[in-house]
Amino acid sequence: MLRFFMGVLMFAILIVKSTIVPAGESPFLFSCGAGAMSGSVNISEAKGFFLENGIKGKVISFRKGQVGFDTYLAEKADMGLASVMNIVMTDFDVQKHKIIGTLSYTDNQTKVLARKSAGISGVKDLKGKRIATVSSTVSHFYLCKLLVLNGISCSDIDLVFMTKKQLPKAIASGEVDAVCQHGMPIENAKKLLKDDWTMIRDGLIHRKPVFLIAPVALLNNSPGKVTEVLKSILKAERFIQSDTEECIRILAKAKKYPFEAMKETVTKEIEYDLSLRQTIYLALETVEQWAIDSHLVKREQPRNYMDFVDYGPLESIAPEKVSIIR
Repeated sequence: MLRFFMGVLMFAILIVKSTIVPAGESPFLFSCGAGAMSGSVNISEAKGFFLENGIKGKVISFRKGQVGFDTYLAEKADMGLASVMNIVMTDFDVQKHKIIGTLSYTDNQTKVLARKSAGISGVKDLKGKRIATVSSTVSHFYLCKLLVLNGISCSDIDLVFMTKKQLPKAIASGEVDAVCQHGMPIENAKKLLKDDWTMIRDGLIHRKPVFLIAPVALLNNSPGKVTEVLKSILKAERFIQSDTEECIRILAKAKKYPFEAMKETVTKEIEYDLSLRQTIYLALETVEQWAIDSHLVKREQPRNYMDFVDYGPLESIAPEKVSIIR
């Protein structure tokens, strides 16, 4: 009996040792923007899921997602989180980096907030109005597509480019009639407008994903570490579904959102789904062509994104999550 308990004890010690991160090891950094779509990575850090898998994971967030992506490309982070727009609007060697998973997606996060007192109750009323958004962002793309699908061209409105911070005051003061954005700029604008607002959004216009991107060197040299990262995120994803209220509190604190705004975002706007679906290519290629046609990038020919995805790491631990045709 003593031998049995000693054997169990030794096995437990081995298990614990396998998940302990060496004291002197540098943090494994994830670089991202300030939005909630990176939530499963934040939860992995906050709940210790990275540490359970031997990863000293640390999330570094930036107010702008583009800054977060640039930080990763500058090799100041081990993995990066990026939207389609971050990827399309940035010139970098796609052969040196790979998408290893879609962390989350949303169909209805981006929206147009309009002043009712400006005579706007629906999308058709946007014609001839002064509308503000942030240039070369998913909101810019969304607004253009929303208008075109409803028989309105961008030349039929007075399009104004502002920073996110400027949008709430601009619509509240009457400087513009509507703004296109998501997150806190919309929440702050609603507060300033009180009851004088209406929301316009269409969940069929654009599926906005956020990708987890890794350097090819890491994939080649430390494949085990990469799969442990993915295992941690999958556990966080399950935790978000089973303990949603706690996750909302964690993310509200991490992202500096009001609790109710984060609750709306997590429960009604974002799907946390670590996966690799065929729609990745549609999202990238559609925005790429729009950026070229709108002269927002210097490229004249679309990049080939077919080799920009490495499905191996995720497929090795969760094959049901990979449905890319190849």
